[in-house]
Amino acid sequence: MVSPGPARVIAAGVTATVAVLALIHLPTPTGTPPPRATSSASAADTTELSRLARSYLQQRADMLTTARPTVEAASGRLRTTPAMTARARSELAALVEKGLRYEGIGIGYTKARVDVDVTAVDVTGRTATLQLTDHARLYFAHTPQEAEDGAPECEESSLPRTMTFARGADGAWLLSSDRVDEAGGPLPTTEVDEARFDPAA
Repeated sequence: MVSPGPARVIAAGVTATVAVLALIHLPTPTGTPPPRATSSASAADTTELSRLARSYLQQRADMLTTARPTVEAASGRLRTTPAMTARARSELAALVEKGLRYEGIGIGYTKARVDVDVTAVDVTGRTATLQLTDHARLYFAHTPQEAEDGAPECEESSLPRTMTFARGADGAWLLSSDRVDEAGGPLPTTEVDEARFDPAA
């Protein structure tokens, strides 16, 4: 019997770890429907802000995949304030590096899908605040044998966050801040902070 190589053992261990980390942020079923979104914004603003939030989070998740755009192309699609643009570009680049490190140990993601559940929208003057939960799926690049053996199709995570927007000079909304609302524990793969989970360790 041929023993699996070190890379395969490491990859299998990291896959299991990632799956556990993803589950940490999944909401616990309560048997009751989620709260309806509260809003002090117009329907048009709520729709636009939700769209911008999802687009930004999808762009971040895409950087982890093998189909990732370049950082330059991704940055060009950002709808952010000048101050937020610098931070967002830095995080896009960090997510690319993270995705490449995962690929280097045998874990790759072919595509990503992000959906958002907005629970509150507040607009005051030229500032808007969204409270939402982003639900991300990162689809694994499995070999036919791994798929046949029942390997999970994707890694899932759900993470509450608060996003703030400011109206630009032309009246369009621009993302000005993005904060994860987490009470502790490892962050999912879609976040840059790896202090508590380093796949290269």
